[in-house]
Amino acid sequence: MNRLQTSAAQRCLFRNECVQAHLLGLDRRCPCFEECVQDETTVVVTYGSAAAFVDGAEVMLRCGERLRVPAACPLRLVARSEADVLLLRCPAAG
Repeated sequence: MNRLQTSAAQRCLFRNECVQAHLLGLDRRCPCFEECVQDETTVVVTYGSAAAFVDGAEVMLRCGERLRVPAACPLRLVARSEADVLLLRCPAAG
């Protein structure tokens, strides 16, 4: 498992089947993270603030706030400065 991934815009600090931790806003030229979440996911901002775009609708999230993202939904997170974000997944029971 690759736990540390880096791009110019963000760094994945941890990833498994239920939790992801990302540091956003590392490069102001491209301050975003994008993914089509396959499972229902809760986005939690643990530091800073970020804009979440879910099905084209923008929701501003500050530290401590969370947002539920439906399964199979495109998600885009944008941070103007550094922000820590957790993605908590609820895998479908199989």
